[in-house]
Amino acid sequence: MAVSWWQLKSRVKCSVGKNNLENCRVKASKMLDLSSGLGVGGKEQALDDDADIDISRLSVVDRDAIMARVTPDDSTPPDAFALAQNEIRREMIDRGIQPKGFYNDDAARLQEEFNREHASEKDSRIQQKIQFAAKSYLRETVHRRRLEREKEVREEVEEIAKNPQLEVWLGLAKADETPKHADLRVSSIGARALCKTLAFTHSLRSLNLSRNALDDATGKWLALLLKRNTSLRRLELESNCLGPLAAKDLAEALSTNEALEYLNLESNPLTDEEKDFSGVAALGKMLGKNKTLRTLNLWRTRLGGEGGKQLALGLARNTTLVCLDVGNNRIATSDAVSLDVQLKKNRVLFEEQQLQQLKFREAQWKAADKERERQDKLAKRQEDEEWMEKRKMEREHDRALLEEQRQRDLKIEEDRMRQIAARKAAEFAAKAEMEKKKKKKKGGAKKKKK
Repeated sequence: MAVSWWQLKSRVKCSVGKNNLENCRVKASKMLDLSSGLGVGGKEQALDDDADIDISRLSVVDRDAIMARVTPDDSTPPDAFALAQNEIRREMIDRGIQPKGFYNDDAARLQEEFNREHASEKDSRIQQKIQFAAKSYLRETVHRRRLEREKEVREEVEEIAKNPQLEVWLGLAKADETPKHADLRVSSIGARALCKTLAFTHSLRSLNLSRNALDDATGKWLALLLKRNTSLRRLELESNCLGPLAAKDLAEALSTNEALEYLNLESNPLTDEEKDFSGVAALGKMLGKNKTLRTLNLWRTRLGGEGGKQLALGLARNTTLVCLDVGNNRIATSDAVSLDVQLKKNRVLFEEQQLQQLKFREAQWKAADKERERQDKLAKRQEDEEWMEKRKMEREHDRALLEEQRQRDLKIEEDRMRQIAARKAAEFAAKAEMEKKKKKKKGGAKKKKK
């Protein structure tokens, strides 16, 4: 269902006029129930104390944090020489060793056994420490993340309650009924709530979040949007506060994204005043993997010489980007030339692809026209055949009617002829009878004369 802009504005006005702040908070809480992984009052995920944790399936960060909690194994084996003769004898018999009866000899032999057992159990002790550290770390992590999610939801509820336009857009996104283009003024918290919901929307094609003072914390939510959304084609993030962390998050998402064609990061401090080039390096690596991005605007993003170098290295492995704006960044001339050369190659490939696609579409159109003509001829032939069959049946019907009429006329004529014949026969019989009577009368008269 398409929603026009004037309808959207009317919804915002209606929301402001009819809902007080508390009602807005309640509605916002309902809007966030699907976008939040764990809402306020949610239960922590229980860990089974008896089950071992496979730390190899955890992230590198989590594994490192767990291993940092594992203390070295500084335990020592028991001292056999600290035991009495009877205790040594009992320990040796329990282990299937025959005592010799000499204290020093038996103590030395038992100490060897203690040392061997201690060494063989070392791996088990370390694994127990690792499991204890892992379970402790994961409990703390689950609890911390729960608290973080609760805090996020509270912040988002308050933000939505204060921003009726955001409330309307979240409702439209949840119903997958947004207009194709969105140009919004939101805070970092509002952008976070928006990205969570838009991640599952298919109606939006263009999103403009420029000049909203969005920070690095928003970067991971923008990345979430790009990882999950498959319909967004254009993303405008001009004049925000996105730094190296946000650049890395966006680069990671774009390495797998197959929908976005235009990204504008103009006037963002992507290198933190040329102190941290990790984000730009990630963007450069992303260019070697992404196959759908056509335009990337990095104008005045403090790239510097190192940033230009990283982009040049990444673009050398890219064949699809046709427009890269790196103006006002003080990149090296050699890198600028490399970028320009590669972009020209990409544009040639793009034009060739467009030409091939055009030819392919023209071939499809011609094939479609031929198929349509063929179908039209078949339809015309079928129509003619149906018409001829219909006319044939009509003629047969007419002939049948004519034959029926002829038979009726013939029967009527036969009846008429029979009636005529019967009348003539009756007339002939009557005439014969009259003649007979006349003859008989004449014969009687003659007899009287005689």
